[in-house]
Amino acid sequence: MQLSKGFSLIEVVVSMLVAGLMLLGLAATQLKSLQFASNSFQYTMALIHGQNAIERIWPLLCELQHNNNDMTLANPLIQQLHPADSRFTLVLPATYSNNMQLTVNWEDKRVKNPAENQISLTTSYPNVEDTCSPPPGGGV
Repeated sequence: MQLSKGFSLIEVVVSMLVAGLMLLGLAATQLKSLQFASNSFQYTMALIHGQNAIERIWPLLCELQHNNNDMTLANPLIQQLHPADSRFTLVLPATYSNNMQLTVNWEDKRVKNPAENQISLTTSYPNVEDTCSPPPGGGV
């Protein structure tokens, strides 16, 4: 009987097949990792847009609490709260409340559940004095 020195063609093909399957698995894992990184970036940007809206409400507190509690886009004060980035949508309650919830949505077609493409922030504001209207008699 003759001793074999080296690999047969079948062994090489099988090892290449196994290596190819492992590389495909690695590629799929890398792709999923990039998708999660992209979704994480969208989540972070939505969080920033939500926090920005919360911060922008502070200078409007007097007006919203005492004169105009409309939180819809019909109120010009509220239009400035919405993100300039069209990929994100800010959802506000219809009327102002000292305790309210803001939601920021974004679209990611890879995620099937739309509830995973949004963040909700709850905020509380203090009552402020009615100093936003001019004093009676026009005095300073």
